[in-house]
Amino acid sequence: MLLFDFDGTLADTFLLGSQLINEYADRFGYQRIDFANNKNKSARELIKMAKVHWWEIPRLLRFFRRETVAHAQEIEAFTGIPELILALHGRGIAMGVVSTNSQTIIDTFLDKYKIKDCFSYFKTEVSLFGKKRALRQARRKLRRQGHDSLIYIGDELRDIEACKAADIPIISCAWGFNSFEILSENNDMVVRDCGELEAMIVNYITAS
Repeated sequence: MLLFDFDGTLADTFLLGSQLINEYADRFGYQRIDFANNKNKSARELIKMAKVHWWEIPRLLRFFRRETVAHAQEIEAFTGIPELILALHGRGIAMGVVSTNSQTIIDTFLDKYKIKDCFSYFKTEVSLFGKKRALRQARRKLRRQGHDSLIYIGDELRDIEACKAADIPIISCAWGFNSFEILSENNDMVVRDCGELEAMIVNYITAS
């Protein structure tokens, strides 16, 4: 079974997210960040750069989820994503989403591209650094349903860290939050476009 991240993997929320975060910097008392020129930095490093207190993160995450709901219809898929999902679904490959974003935003996006029925598992509103736990829970639940093999698809260093800790293989997408260079330093399976992603998924499943 494939488990997809949402932001930066399925959905291009980079510009919207960075604009919202910087727009509210003065209100919440943290430093603005030039996200576009810091794609080699991890989320932890950016949080330190912004001088955000760790205890503030859950509250900020909830706030930005609410703000994003108003823009949910504007969120676009990365080039080739809807076609990829439909192709994988056509091959009979089960898919799910594990994300820090809200179910409402994800549902709006999937409905917009008419691909919601391609997904059978959702774990949403995961804490910023809670994917390790979420992935372990997903693995236990999905194994009981007969899904013995899992692969995660994500775009960040923190996705790689979580998958390594949860002992789940990950394919990293270089079109999202982090750069191809930094992802390649931390993961052997990195792709630049949906064609490469589909080929890697099929090859991995065939070899398993």
